[in-house]
Amino acid sequence: MKVLHGMSEVAGQGIYAVLGLQANGINANMAVWRRNPMNYPVDIDLKIDRKNKMRMPFYALKMGGFALKAMLKYDVVHSHFGYSLLPFGIDLPFLSRLNKKLFVEFHGSDIRFIFKDIKYKYYRVGPPEDSIRTKMQTRIRKLLAHADGVILHDAELLQHLPDIDIPVYIVPLRVDICKFDPVYPDMHKNKPIIVHAPSRRSTKGTEEILEALKRVSGDYELILVEGKTQEEAIQIYKNADIIIDQVAIGTYGVFAIEAMALGKPVITYISDEMRKTLPEDLPIVSADFDTLPQVIDSLLNNGEKRNVLGKEGRRYVERYHDNKKVAAYLAQIYEENIDETDIFKLL
Repeated sequence: MKVLHGMSEVAGQGIYAVLGLQANGINANMAVWRRNPMNYPVDIDLKIDRKNKMRMPFYALKMGGFALKAMLKYDVVHSHFGYSLLPFGIDLPFLSRLNKKLFVEFHGSDIRFIFKDIKYKYYRVGPPEDSIRTKMQTRIRKLLAHADGVILHDAELLQHLPDIDIPVYIVPLRVDICKFDPVYPDMHKNKPIIVHAPSRRSTKGTEEILEALKRVSGDYELILVEGKTQEEAIQIYKNADIIIDQVAIGTYGVFAIEAMALGKPVITYISDEMRKTLPEDLPIVSADFDTLPQVIDSLLNNGEKRNVLGKEGRRYVERYHDNKKVAAYLAQIYEENIDETDIFKLL
């Protein structure tokens, strides 16, 4: 079985899956039209520059040639962020005729609010403007019409899917554990470092987090991580004593997983509905905009708790988010050789 992930990278989920598949003896590659700003590694970078209109004829030939070779070489295409091998899903009928399997992985803003207006308690981001929404609906419906299955990271995005009659799998987010050597918080530090990485301030609830921090009574140093490569960001995370992910959506993402892999206590808003669907041993400290100052103060004043939570977080990531373990189940999904659709229950 030969597997291709592409054509967009989102928080390293494509390359982490590919590396995990390779570790399980499966021929897998990661291809993108252009590199992610976080500079995640890829196997194939077509280096398409959308702003360079003069080179579009050349880019079209380049993408077409790549897609043709990929359709002949690979047995499975794993789509990220709503993209197949070619723009406008031109390749989809050919993939079907060649009996290639297609799995579609959604990550968040690529499906959230596109089909349904779901109300969140704290999340302030709404649907895109109508013209963009209609265009995305058309693209995603076409993609799903040819798909063999949908992959989501947890149950939060289930409510945003349109009506479909193909399997939906909950496959945990993955990281390469070997890249993260834990540095557990110093229990005796007098001025702990709090780190927040607002990749999208509106999504993370960053402005509300900054307001809440003004009401914290304990002493701390705050570091905001923006505009960094993954390697640069990880070096900053290693020095953190407390990491705040997001206080809006109601679940956790890649940043929280990377922080736990580094042995850091993590604060994220976990909604009551999502808590029921996630493993019982989830060590994330949940807080909303109102309770965040008290939650932060409690961790600032308890170095032992910070250290214990850091160790529990590392164990949690090792169990549920190790890319090698998760990829073994991804392979079973590709082969349609699995009955359980929630992979959390198998890990």
